[in-house]
Amino acid sequence: MARNVILKAWLKYYRIKRIKMVCVCYFHVNMVCPNLNSTDESSSPYNTTVSPEKEHAEMIRYIFMEIAIPVVCSFGLVGNTLNLLVLTREKQHRTLSKMEFSAHIGLIALAFSDFMFCLLALLFTLLPLEKNYREGNTVLYYHWLGGGFITIFIVTSTWLIVVMAGERYMAVCHPFKARNIISLKRTRISVLGIFLICTICTIPIFLESEIHAIECPSGEMYYTVQTRPSFTKDVIAARRIIWAILFDFIPCVALIYFNTCLIWKIHKAKKLRQDMAPMTGHECTMLNAKAENGNIKWQIKFKKTIGKESSLKPGIPARNPSITHESNNSTPKFHRGSTKRRTADSALNSVTATLVSVVILFLILVSPSELLKFTLYYTSQSISDKYRFDIIKSVTNFMQALNFSTNFVLYCAINKSFRNSLRTLFCWWYKKIQIHRQKPIIIKLRSNS
Repeated sequence: MARNVILKAWLKYYRIKRIKMVCVCYFHVNMVCPNLNSTDESSSPYNTTVSPEKEHAEMIRYIFMEIAIPVVCSFGLVGNTLNLLVLTREKQHRTLSKMEFSAHIGLIALAFSDFMFCLLALLFTLLPLEKNYREGNTVLYYHWLGGGFITIFIVTSTWLIVVMAGERYMAVCHPFKARNIISLKRTRISVLGIFLICTICTIPIFLESEIHAIECPSGEMYYTVQTRPSFTKDVIAARRIIWAILFDFIPCVALIYFNTCLIWKIHKAKKLRQDMAPMTGHECTMLNAKAENGNIKWQIKFKKTIGKESSLKPGIPARNPSITHESNNSTPKFHRGSTKRRTADSALNSVTATLVSVVILFLILVSPSELLKFTLYYTSQSISDKYRFDIIKSVTNFMQALNFSTNFVLYCAINKSFRNSLRTLFCWWYKKIQIHRQKPIIIKLRSNS
């Protein structure tokens, strides 16, 4: 049922688009402006046959680019807005350690970059982008510059994740060096530097194309976005290779290395905590039973300050007056310190687990798509390969949009502190709404009294 609805909607969209293309391109371009003639025979109004490969590619493009990406980007706008609100609220209302504060700065910058990507990608799918424009309006300029701005935030998010993964790697695997290397000032400088460097590196993409104005014999002006003559095929190929190395291969290798080390360290720490954890009541009972039956024959000897030795059986708890505290009215100092340490360690572990999940999602959805598009772009030779590349491009664009839109779900699923802050934020909003609704009633009651 759903498949038939999607198929009918696509057929209607495809027919309208094809009729519009034939009318505009033929009557206004082919007859009036011969300079805009298309070399593609399939775009001619006399050629009404469409190959199955092209029809399949158009249907896949419609499903992913016209339906799936707008839905995912709309969800991403809401999710990243909540990410910004919750993370900034945590930074202001919670006492964060230096490591936590540094990670929060990176997550806030990542949420902003993802928000901008979702906004620009949503505009790219919703605006009526055409091959030729009758006037130099906003849509024409967005068609010219929109792809470059989207690319800025793609590569910015990529390198923000790499920098955060590197900081987590230093904090977990080399904690003593991390204390001297990681600081709030350096984190802020690195975040601003990433935004600046990625923007500068994207300038060649803006320069690749230009707006070309064509005056028709009838006096009408048409505008189209064309590649600059100076950017030949070899120049664009060289730029793509350098781009793939800097923003695809190097980040991918770095993230795989950092994430592997982090997962290994988390696994070792979890195993160590399990080995050092105190025995449960059931385990103590079993141990005492074995000791009473004679299965365990050993003693623990402690030297007292008096100079005598006392032997303790496994079932008798050993108590040291200098460590424990019997009073119910006061809390021992060591207990308060260990509680604070456990809280800080739990927060850092939560941040580490969150970042590991973000990196895994990025490696699954973004890195393969970029490498696949780069490979197919240079191996596609025939027309069928071109249609296959268009299909893969539509699918991988959806995968990228999905990655930049679902970090909110990861934060909610993994980070308990994030969930608590989100719940507090919603409760605060709910109270504000209730107070706002009750104001007219209170004013009315006061006026009547």
